[in-house]
Amino acid sequence: MSRVRTATGRVADYVHASVPRRATLALGVSLTFLLCVELAAGDHLGLLPIPLAVGLAAYLYTRRSGQEALAASAYGTGLLAVGLFVLQVYQVVATASTESPAAAAARSGWWLVVGALLTAAGVGIRRLDL
Repeated sequence: MSRVRTATGRVADYVHASVPRRATLALGVSLTFLLCVELAAGDHLGLLPIPLAVGLAAYLYTRRSGQEALAASAYGTGLLAVGLFVLQVYQVVATASTESPAAAAARSGWWLVVGALLTAAGVGIRRLDL
């Protein structure tokens, strides 16, 4: 655990050192999120990922410390992934699709798994004593 704490501390210190580094983290995480969602969902979600990525970037940029920004980049992305899972299952129900909600949940269940893992990682980073 000490190696994880040391590595996390170094990255948090690097991000905390200057505003441009925090902006780079915010932009990089948001663009990575946008790219991953667009590649995974294709045209299925329309323009929704763009305002989500912009909101994530704004949220990450406003964090006060490097550790907060690093933790928020994990749990913020994770919570958005869980939200996209719920949205995809809801779309099946709301549009009266021939696909069952259970099948939609199984098809897009990886969003839930990845989101839960990222959220847990972000909470873990936030609780570390650096």
